[in-house]
This record gives sequence, structure tokens and C-alpha cells, in this order.
Amino acid sequence: MRIELPEAALDFGRVADGALRDLGGVDLARSAESDRGAATRARECLASIGLYDIERRGGVDDAVAAAELCRVGGSHAVPFPLAGVLLRTSAETPFSLVDARHPIIDHARAAETWTAATIEGDLFDAEPVAAVESKVAPFAMTVRLRPVAGGAASVLDRRLGLVLGAYHLLGIGQRALRVAIEHTKVRKQFGQPLSDFQVIRHSLADLSVGLEGLDLLCRFSLWSTFTDTSPSLVDALSVRLEAQRVVKHTLRTAQQFHGASGFADEYDISVLVRHAQPGLRLPTDRGATIALLRTAIEEFGFAGPFSPAEEQTAR
Repeated sequence: MRIELPEAALDFGRVADGALRDLGGVDLARSAESDRGAATRARECLASIGLYDIERRGGVDDAVAAAELCRVGGSHAVPFPLAGVLLRTSAETPFSLVDARHPIIDHARAAETWTAATIEGDLFDAEPVAAVESKVAPFAMTVRLRPVAGGAASVLDRRLGLVLGAYHLLGIGQRALRVAIEHTKVRKQFGQPLSDFQVIRHSLADLSVGLEGLDLLCRFSLWSTFTDTSPSLVDALSVRLEAQRVVKHTLRTAQQFHGASGFADEYDISVLVRHAQPGLRLPTDRGATIALLRTAIEEFGFAGPFSPAEEQTAR
């Protein structure tokens, strides 16, 4: 595995970050809840920097560019289904993983028809039906599923759906940490900035270490996506589970540092927390992810420094 990201992918990420910042960043996500034109502006901005030129299934290097775009998009809570469009099955048909029992797609309004798949591989055509109308999922919609006869989602698409989703959450977590650091530097208690208190510094350091670990796990999982020839989803489910754990903890702590103001939408942390919820909960919440990962490990095993086979050999 190559830990360092290609310089071209990093440059692409920096260009995307600058373009989204110029468009308004988190302010665009905030306004998108009442202004549908915000999503159109986001799509046009992303298209102008090469969104539709990325060959996401072409290999690791192209997938890294897609992953970096998802991470940057997450850091701005961009009101657009980046991963879905990157994994599109045709020019106008995005792709999404869903729970077939309760099919919901975030930003489903971006297309009239979607290709949807369960993590187990069942394939559907999906049509947006109605908005969920939840404050913590302002762009989510229920969808109507129509099974594709004889169809099954590829292992690659399911892996990429999970891994790109983890990159999106990573970006949200990284932005939440930066917002928390900035707030603790200016917010004062007992006559000194919050950042001067040791407990605050330790908490911020803990968040930073967790996100750095998630970043490395995302890179490993993306590499594994193209090098593992088995049908296993163990690595992809593992990175989703860790993203759910780390980012939820980061968001909660960052919001706590803001106090009551952390629940006011004038503050970016409130927008980040709310807009992160579909990514944290769809298509699986943490409990469902654990169950799927346990089943996958029982079927395919888990290759690692303490894998069951190596433990038995050691005995």
C-alpha cells in the first residue's frame, strides 16, 4: 500500500476546496435548505473543475481523485450527492446504496431516476417519492424501488459506495475539528480562552488523532478496494464503521465546546452536525453496520495482525 496520495489528487482537492469556498462553503449548504438553486450552483461548480471527467472505476489513482473530492465536499457539507454522481451508471443516473426495507436517498432530488443497491448486492431502479422532511435530513427523500431483473450490483460499486461515503464523513469531521479549534481560541471563560484549559487541549488532541487514524484507514480501504480479488466487503464495512464512530464523536464534542450556540444554525457546527446525519445513518446505522461486518467476517475472515488464523497458529 502507498500511504502518500498522488500529488495530482492533492492538487485536485485544493482546487475543489478553493472553488467550493468561493461558492460559499458551509453557507451554501445553509442556504440550500430554502433555495433549490444552491444545489444547481454546486453541481455547476463541481462540473467546472472536472467532476464528470473522473473515471472512478478506472483504478486506484482515479479513485483517489474521487475520494479526495468527496472528502473536500464533506468539509463544506456541499448540497449535492457527490459520491452518487461519481458512481453514476449512466450520464443522468446516480448510484446509491440503500436499505431495501426503508429506502431513503440523500439529495435524491438531483435526478429523476437512480440506480440503487443493497449492501448485499440486490439491484434496483429507484424513483424519488417524497421528502423525509426532517430537520436532521433536509435533503433526504424516500424512493420507490423496482428490482432489476437478473441484476446484481458489482462488488466494486458496493465497496466504492461505502469507502467514498467514509471519505465524505472524514471531510465533515475534519471541518468540525477546525471549527472547534477556532471557537476555543476566541471563546473565553474565567478571563481566558477555552483553548488555554488543559482538558480542552487534550480533547482536541484526541479528536485529531482519531481523524488521522480514520484518514489512514480510508486510504487503506480504497487501496484494498482495487487489490482484493475476493467478493468480501470486510474492509469497506470496517472503514464505514470507524467513520461512524470517529465522526459522531468529533461532531458531538465540537458541538459541546460551542455550548448552547452549537445548536444555532448561525454557527457552522450546527449545519455540519445536521447535514452529517444521513451519511452517518444511511444506508446503515452503526448497529446495522456492525451486524453486516460480523456476517462478512464469519464468511470471508478478517486479514490483520491478530486474525483468527494467526492466533490459532500461535497457540
